[in-house]
Amino acid sequence: MTAPVSRSAVEEFYRAYISRDPQRIAAFLDDDVEWQVAGPAEVMQVCGHWHGKAAVIDRFARVVPEVIDFKSLHIEHLLVDGDHSAMFGRVTCVHRRTGRLISHRVAHIARYYDDKVVYFRVVNDSLDAAEQFIGHQIDLTVDAARGDRVAG
Repeated sequence: MTAPVSRSAVEEFYRAYISRDPQRIAAFLDDDVEWQVAGPAEVMQVCGHWHGKAAVIDRFARVVPEVIDFKSLHIEHLLVDGDHSAMFGRVTCVHRRTGRLISHRVAHIARYYDDKVVYFRVVNDSLDAAEQFIGHQIDLTVDAARGDRVAG
């Protein structure tokens, strides 16, 4: 295990993250950072995998702003343990193509080395978010094995 990350360093990282300023965020990223956002990238183009500081900065500078206008991240829980942090909260944004307000639960797991993020995983409530991105509920009543509708 590496040296523990301080709670203040994690809180500073989240202030930068919430600012959405790529240069502020860059100050907290390791050169070899692994960044992954779980979810259906075909529907939510902000999901995917980025490797390296330059790629993550490009995500914040170009990819994300093309898809959404970030409004807020409400942090409900933030835990710091050793060289890891975990966050649970709610993200709110506007889908640029449709103008729809998108708000869903999100969790982050991060690992730090010398107070820099080396590993970042985002787990979205992707069903809720995907439904909001496409503008309607996804029909989950189909039995995939048989192709039949499930009563319910």
